[in-house]
Amino acid sequence: MGKTLPYALSIAIIVLGASIASAGTGKDVTETAMGGPYSITLKVLPAESFSGPDAAMTWDSGAKAVLLDSPLHPNHHMVVFVKRDGKPVEDANVVIRYRETNPKESSWMTLPVARMHMTGKSMATTHYGNNAEFAPGNYVADVTVDGGKAVVFHFTL
Repeated sequence: MGKTLPYALSIAIIVLGASIASAGTGKDVTETAMGGPYSITLKVLPAESFSGPDAAMTWDSGAKAVLLDSPLHPNHHMVVFVKRDGKPVEDANVVIRYRETNPKESSWMTLPVARMHMTGKSMATTHYGNNAEFAPGNYVADVTVDGGKAVVFHFTL
């Protein structure tokens, strides 16, 4: 019995430490909304690699990809998948703006939008966005496709 309490306490400390270490990483975000004729799916995921043998994404065009070792210290991959009539749109003009709303309200930021697809996959995986740094908090993003009305997304990281 003398060893049970210290062992249980050690496990509790390890579990609590792991929870604290992962706090703020949040969950993946996936939200879909219609913007004119387009279905727009916003995803906020862990930052993705664009270089090296393990590259998850292949940059196609648009803004330069923000690399994982960039001085910007990206920790998330914020992208949109654009579809029309159920098919991926490979040539959209996409603008993504975002700002934190809580715990503090920040100024609007414009994400440098790159067109990319998943490495080793077809252009059917085309999506738009980039890696960026996000602090834990509540955010709003507006996404404009081909100059249409902005679609607004709210999410928490």
